[in-house]
Amino acid sequence: MKKITALFITIFTFSLTVFSGNEDNKYSNEYFEKISGNFLEGKLEFENPVMVDIDKDGDFDALKFDNGNVEYYKNTGSNDLPVFILENKNYEKYSQALFVEPKMPYPLFFADKDGDGDLDLFAVKDKQFSNVKQQYEYNVSGAENTLGLDTGTLITIILVLVIVLLLLAILR
Repeated sequence: MKKITALFITIFTFSLTVFSGNEDNKYSNEYFEKISGNFLEGKLEFENPVMVDIDKDGDFDALKFDNGNVEYYKNTGSNDLPVFILENKNYEKYSQALFVEPKMPYPLFFADKDGDGDLDLFAVKDKQFSNVKQQYEYNVSGAENTLGLDTGTLITIILVLVIVLLLLAILR
């Protein structure tokens, strides 16, 4: 499995501990509240992207998960002024274990908030228009990845979950 499939599955299988933003760290809830509009207002033609620095150049790129396919949109701008170009329409495939198409419920950012080497999750949950500032304001919640799983452990967890789901479906 490629690392992006593991990233997608991570959303649903990792144990996450909710945290509030820390102003001492570059990646905090407040940081993503500040830059969310740069990424979400008219920059992409699809809803609820997954933002992660795929090419390790310091800015967030966009991923679109749709019908078992992942599309990669490279950010050729910056985090303050992102410009997205479709880099790879078939960046990766993923298999669906559900009968319905899973959709991202919110736009998501993945970044290492605490410097431990794994990606933490930031979800852009709400947006409201501020009449005072004449712009949208965003509410971001963060969750820290507290498990240090290797690929073998992650695959085992996924297989166990699939077996449990199949047994539940059969017993219904």
